[in-house]
Amino acid sequence: MDTGHSPSKRQLTSMAKIALTEKEHEICSLLNNVADHIHTTTNQQLTLRIAGGWVRDKLLGLASHDIDIAVDHMSGYTLAHHVTTYMQTHSLATSSVGKINSNPERSKHLETATTKVLGHLVDFVHLRSETYKEDSRIPLVEFGTPEEDARRRDITINALFYNLQTREVEDFTGRGLKDLQEGVVRTPMDAEQTFRDDPLRVLRVLRFASRFGYEIDRETARAMHRVEVRQDLDKKISRERVGVEVEKMAAGERPLLAVQLILRFNLFECVFRAPPRDIWTNDVAVDAAAAESVTRCMLRVLDGALLHAHIPSQYDVTLRDRRALILASYVFPFHAAVAADRKRQAPVALLVVRDGLKLPTNDADTVAAVHTLAPRITEMAALCCAGPVERNTLGHLVRDAGARWVIATLFAAAVELHNGKSADQVVATFSAFMGAVKDAELEDAYKMKHIVNGRDVATLLKCRTGPGIKPVLDRVMDWQLAHPRGTHDECREFIVKEIAPHMPL
Repeated sequence: MDTGHSPSKRQLTSMAKIALTEKEHEICSLLNNVADHIHTTTNQQLTLRIAGGWVRDKLLGLASHDIDIAVDHMSGYTLAHHVTTYMQTHSLATSSVGKINSNPERSKHLETATTKVLGHLVDFVHLRSETYKEDSRIPLVEFGTPEEDARRRDITINALFYNLQTREVEDFTGRGLKDLQEGVVRTPMDAEQTFRDDPLRVLRVLRFASRFGYEIDRETARAMHRVEVRQDLDKKISRERVGVEVEKMAAGERPLLAVQLILRFNLFECVFRAPPRDIWTNDVAVDAAAAESVTRCMLRVLDGALLHAHIPSQYDVTLRDRRALILASYVFPFHAAVAADRKRQAPVALLVVRDGLKLPTNDADTVAAVHTLAPRITEMAALCCAGPVERNTLGHLVRDAGARWVIATLFAAAVELHNGKSADQVVATFSAFMGAVKDAELEDAYKMKHIVNGRDVATLLKCRTGPGIKPVLDRVMDWQLAHPRGTHDECREFIVKEIAPHMPL
């Protein structure tokens, strides 16, 4: 086994039986009735099964809402229409049948139908077999048997079925239940061929191993170490699909284990693809190992609650914030690098997230922002520890950081832990900064509006509105930050006495 950790044994439900909720029981019974009706009216015998993650999670005692129905001898789209027709004839509420077409470039190899069954969204697909050409990860998909469908899946614990007729779990790989019990991730078929067929499965192995804290089977790990597999992953997989897997790792329960596995299998450069070095505008070293260290430190800050008591009450660190901070930690090795980007310069970390992972612009901007703000906040925090800091100085930093100032502070704390500072030092330093912001009532400084607008300024200075007014408004904001109780009239007086005399005629 090859992951450097030892997962505990998993207690599966007795005799691999699944306990259905009342709603799940109703859905399964209705679908069985549909299959019986089809058999009665068309003489076509169907077997319906719930496939994949739902079965795995239910066996682990976890709630799951993703019901995927796999059917033999019929397309999922046709079955979904049979289901809605049956429900209509029994005066049950229905919804339209949606069709998600196959999209091989996004690893969607099979047409999927989706509709609501008793108010629950259910997906319908047909059992399938897949064959691959040597130079492509896009398979030839055909109707298949349950055994063929199970073997073409990524890992054995995702290849289990729940037969709706017998209400039993079916393990056609012969290993899925045992691997779930023992906490092992392995491919159903030869691992190297599995990865050569579809290299995305390499990342899915890493994601599920990190999600559940499972070990990776030795043969599976050996195949993942092969250079050819890494090259296929880099060449055949779209960046969008890589980004989807990384995003799920960052949002998962064990994001540190995820990045440790990425590093252990020498996948960092492939996963976090940076722009070509010839467009970098500075020459900095990239220490991939820093991704693990900063992620570990980030989790100490987030899960150890080092600074939680000092976060302003109106700010919650959301799951979205947490995911963004983990992403920022993953790409920290690029934090000092800059590259040319569309006639301007941009942080390489931003380009890795935006272009290398194809994640939303907001994610890329957040990562770049916390990387840029961290050293500024650390410097300001040190000043706050040394003594009082002028209110306008603090306010300008909060305004520059915007709504991200809290998570940027948490990230700065993680970087200081990475740099060797003790937890006590980090708490003392950054609690001083947060305390100073709170005492000065600057938590929402980035929301402040100018007490006088550009038109008022132009009138007072007897000049035209336009870009030339901005420096004046910047001084007005500086005055507002320094004078939190200042009035509109006092600000006008400041403009007339302090700014007007120095304006060019």
